[in-house]
Amino acid sequence: MSQFTLKTSLPTGMTGVPNLFLDHYMPCANGEYVKVYLYLLRALQNPSRELSVTVLADALDHTEGDILRALKYWEKQKLLRLECSSGKELKGIYLLEIPLPDQPTEPLIPKEEKSASRALPKKRSYSREELSSFSSQSQLRQLLFVCEQYLKKTLSPSEIETLLYFYEQLHFSADLIEYLVEYCVCKGSRSIHYIETVALAWAEAGITTVSQAKERTTTYTRGCFAIMKAFGINDRNPVDPELRYIEKWLHSYDFTLELILEACKRTMERLHKPSFEYADKILNKWSKSNVHHLADVEALDQAHKKSKNQPKTAPAPKSTGFSNFEQRDYDFEELERRLLQSQ
Repeated sequence: MSQFTLKTSLPTGMTGVPNLFLDHYMPCANGEYVKVYLYLLRALQNPSRELSVTVLADALDHTEGDILRALKYWEKQKLLRLECSSGKELKGIYLLEIPLPDQPTEPLIPKEEKSASRALPKKRSYSREELSSFSSQSQLRQLLFVCEQYLKKTLSPSEIETLLYFYEQLHFSADLIEYLVEYCVCKGSRSIHYIETVALAWAEAGITTVSQAKERTTTYTRGCFAIMKAFGINDRNPVDPELRYIEKWLHSYDFTLELILEACKRTMERLHKPSFEYADKILNKWSKSNVHHLADVEALDQAHKKSKNQPKTAPAPKSTGFSNFEQRDYDFEELERRLLQSQ
C-alpha cells in the first residue's frame, strides 16, 4: 500500500474529540471504526509521520480491509474525504468539519409498529444517592462488575442507569441482563445504545428468562449469517446499524428468513452492491402490503407488471406555445437506483 497525506480543516495542537462526534456519530458506529477515526485525529499532531493503510492496520491490529471499510464508512458519514489517484489508489485523507445531523437519530422501528407493541415503562433518572445504594447491593454489585468485564471499561453513571432500567423497570433478572450484555458483545457491539435496543426488543417480545432469550438469539444469529452471506459480506460481523435492520426485519416485521433473503437478492440484482437501506425499502413495502409468503411477492410482481403494461390515457394537451415540445418519459425506479448507487 502506498503512503498518503492527511489534512484537516479542524484546529490542531491537541488531540481533541469534537462533542458532535461523541454525541451523534460515535454511539451508532462500530467500535473498530471509532478507533480508526480517533487514530486519524491523533496522527494530525504529527504531520511529518508517514501514513498508509498498512501503518494504520499495524497500529490498530486490524486488517487493511478493516481500515478501508472504516474510512469508507466515515466518508459516507461526511466526516472525511478520501482523495484517490486515477488508479483508485488512496493518496490522501481530508478530515472535514463534523456536520450537525439533519435530525435526531430515530429508532428504525416505525411509530405505527411501536404502538402495536407492549407499552414499556419510560426510563427514569436516579440520584447519586440511589445509584450508590443500588451499587452497594451484593447482586447488583456483582452484575455491574461482570458487565464492566464484558464492556472492558468502567461504567458511567448513565450506563449504570440504563442497566438499572433493565433490572428495575423492565424486570430483567441479573442473569438475563448478563446474558444480554454477553450476547451483544459477541455480536461485535459494546455500545450501550445497541444493548438497550436489544433489551427493549426482548421486553416487547415478552422475554423474561435466559432460555427464552437464547431461543430468540439462535434464530437471530442464523438469520444474521444468512443475510450477510446473501449480501456477499463474508469477512466481518454486521455493525450496529445493520444489526438494527436485521432485528427489525426478523422481529418487528416478523418476516421469514426466506422473504428477507429474497429482498437481499433483489437489492444485489438492482444495485450490484449490498445496501441494507434499499432492502429495508423493499421489506417495508411488503410489510404494508401484508406480504407473508413468496407467493404474495409473486402476486405483487404480477399486479405491478400488469399496471405498467396498461395503456395510459393522458388528457388532451392544452394549446400553448410549447405544444410541439416532446415530453420525456422518466423511469423513476431507474432514477432511484442510480441515486442509491451514487451514495
